[in-house]
Amino acid sequence: MGITASGIGSGLDINGLVSQLVSAESRPLNQIRAQEKAVNARISAYGQLTSALASFQSAIKNLSANGLAGLTATSSVSSALSATANGSAAPGNYSVIVTRLAQAQRLLSPGVADSTSPLGAGTLSITVGSGASVALTPKDTSLQALADAINASGTGAQASIVNEGGPNGLRLAVSSSQTGAARTVRLDGTGALAHLSFDPAAPVAFGYDGQGNSPATMSQTQAAQDALLSIDGMNVTAATNTVTGAIQGVTLQLAQTSATLVTLSISRDPAITKGAISGVAKAWNDLRSLVSTQTAWNEATRTGAVLNGDFEPTSLLTQLRSAMTRAVNGAGSLSTLSELGISFQKDGSMSVSDSKLSTVISTRHADLQALFAGSQGMTARLTSLTDKLLGDQGLLKTRTEGLSTNLRRLGQRETAEQARLEAIERRYRAQFTRLDSTLNRMQGASSYLAQQLAALPKN
Repeated sequence: MGITASGIGSGLDINGLVSQLVSAESRPLNQIRAQEKAVNARISAYGQLTSALASFQSAIKNLSANGLAGLTATSSVSSALSATANGSAAPGNYSVIVTRLAQAQRLLSPGVADSTSPLGAGTLSITVGSGASVALTPKDTSLQALADAINASGTGAQASIVNEGGPNGLRLAVSSSQTGAARTVRLDGTGALAHLSFDPAAPVAFGYDGQGNSPATMSQTQAAQDALLSIDGMNVTAATNTVTGAIQGVTLQLAQTSATLVTLSISRDPAITKGAISGVAKAWNDLRSLVSTQTAWNEATRTGAVLNGDFEPTSLLTQLRSAMTRAVNGAGSLSTLSELGISFQKDGSMSVSDSKLSTVISTRHADLQALFAGSQGMTARLTSLTDKLLGDQGLLKTRTEGLSTNLRRLGQRETAEQARLEAIERRYRAQFTRLDSTLNRMQGASSYLAQQLAALPKN
């Protein structure tokens, strides 16, 4: 507590007496602090429960058409071409030749000695592709200011200053932020900036003459171009090196041109589908195990776990299990998880029969996808339920908010109780200090009388 003092002269142990009395008065404060500790533990437990439910939801979302398709794409020359396949792709082999990669146009200005020195009076506008022409408004006409203005123009062009060395080695480099033949950059300069003009219809190529001189105007180091590839003899062009739509459900990623034919194989891997379903079983078992631990009762010690007696955790499991055991309509020959070999054990855990699931994957894959990924399937049902449980008005959030409100109220009570104890301490200390002073005076008077009596003549 605050003030401390020992007896002035009477020998009275003021600190000890005050400490014992205040300690006796501290029982309500100790009870409040114990309640705060318990509420904090429950808030933490609900946080763990929320995390486990979110993991279960993520596992459920993996049971989409793409996740269940189990398709892999393999390239015979991965350095030139890679691919991914979604649920709408069909297994098969394709012959691909990558003739040309998509690239962005790149321009270089004539060199100057100082990129921060203005070039003189003039204007500069920029146009990218079929977009509108934008008049640049730099703070001055230096290369750095022009680069800043291009980057802020919103046209999809980007600029920087590059240095090739030498007395006039600083150049303005301009390029489109996107690849493709349609993303050409046009610059129109006037006055002292006329030499920065560039017309993509009549490009000037960057290069050095016999004396090492480069062009005196803005020139092109790389032309804008589309990717060009052949798929089973069919020519395909694309503005980027990520090609979609050429093969249904397949996304191609071009990395370099191929001197030889690339074979792209789309195949089904049952292990991917099994992994997605097993992931749900694991996430469910983790969630169920956590709830069991949090709500347990120890008969030997007659104590409960942190959430023992709370209805919400077991209610959460009941709702989820009910949703998983309810039949799905319109999934062909399948309607329940048990038909896949997925069952609930006596302790509430989920098990998966590998052999039964393997048979369904190989013989009834379309029905499997309908059971989970259909519009009324298990994935949509469980995603909707977990969204509700995890939402702002959901069971977990409202319970946590209620506990947080209780914790704030306990904090207010603790503050008030501490103030009460401090006032009690001050009162007791003042009382014992006065008592100590009185005893000291009485002891002094007693000593004086004893001296006087001792001094009287003895007959």
